[in-house]
Amino acid sequence: MPPNTRSLLRKICRYVYYAGAGNCWYEDIYHETKPYKLYSIVTFSIYTIMIFLENVAALFGKFPEVEKNSAVMFSAIHDIVLTKMFLLLYHKQSIRKLNYDMSTVGSSFEEDHVMRKQYLKTTVGIWLYVISVYLSLGAYGVESARRSIVEGTPFYTVVTYLPFYDDNSVVALIFRIFFYITWLYMMLPMMSADCMPITHLITMTYKFITLCHHFERIRTEFDEDTKIMNKREAIDKLRARCLEGIRMHQKLLCLADEIHRVFGIIMSLQVCESSAVAVLLLLRLALSPHLDLTNAFMTYTFVCSLFLLLALNLWNAGEVTYQASLLSNAMFQCGWHLCELEKDNHRDIRRLVLIGCTQAQKPLILKAFGIQDLSYETFVSVARMTYSIFAVFYQRGE
Repeated sequence: MPPNTRSLLRKICRYVYYAGAGNCWYEDIYHETKPYKLYSIVTFSIYTIMIFLENVAALFGKFPEVEKNSAVMFSAIHDIVLTKMFLLLYHKQSIRKLNYDMSTVGSSFEEDHVMRKQYLKTTVGIWLYVISVYLSLGAYGVESARRSIVEGTPFYTVVTYLPFYDDNSVVALIFRIFFYITWLYMMLPMMSADCMPITHLITMTYKFITLCHHFERIRTEFDEDTKIMNKREAIDKLRARCLEGIRMHQKLLCLADEIHRVFGIIMSLQVCESSAVAVLLLLRLALSPHLDLTNAFMTYTFVCSLFLLLALNLWNAGEVTYQASLLSNAMFQCGWHLCELEKDNHRDIRRLVLIGCTQAQKPLILKAFGIQDLSYETFVSVARMTYSIFAVFYQRGE
């Protein structure tokens, strides 16, 4: 069976379920049993405790410069991460309804070759993000183990207030390794919170592509129908197909508003997280240009994962805007002018199509915190700003 929007969203929801964030699918096929709820409560409680200890370490902990900087940076990152995960849990019922609407709207218009492109784009983007994240976390573990063996420093990846820095006991080592494993496992629900809005942005993009193809097919089918049936029947069929497309467009506009309502804060936090932390990491490179191999690999992979996350959000949000802007031309050229003017305004497809074209000409733009556009231009601006800050501090370092 070729991939479609429903199967794609269902696979993402299955990943979210196994990550411990509950059932986001509209069908009750991923059961939230009592053991599962207990598992979710325990894991999220451990995440919360670890992040709380990170914040205490950043505020009150006495650590060497490297560990102190890591404590400040990761406490800020993980506060945002935890917020995104709880937002996903908070909007779970709304996401279930949104998944139902996204799966059903325009499903009869979907084309196999378009759906394969949608599936490939989503899969490649998410896997690149997952690989980059775990490469970075693995590098952090290797670098910490190297420093612990070669330099005799405590094994630290995430820096927590407890155990204390000068505690070299076996129990302290066990806790530090436990927190590292927790960090690795915490990435699963974190990435599910990241991947859910990205997937919906991509599916929304291909909904508009599918709708454009629908209006393009209307004119082609009309030209063919006039050869095998009388003109009146062909016009009635054209009118019915146009009405289907106009209804789908209205539903897509409502779905875009719902995506912004449900995922707007999550996407905004992702932009803040990626841009701010990328600046901090590049400053680290600027102020410490002579890094060993594992440390450099750790930093570069972390920067790549953050910029990839930023790109997946801003590029796909910008693609929604672009594909939505193409709809007015496709709608205008569907052959509506061949229909006769109806006395009843409610039946006059000519007026309805012109109103639809007017609505489609209004830019569909998603915004971060209702202020900053989520678009290609914003990604370029953030990348340029990040590099500018890096260049200034690099010159000062020299």
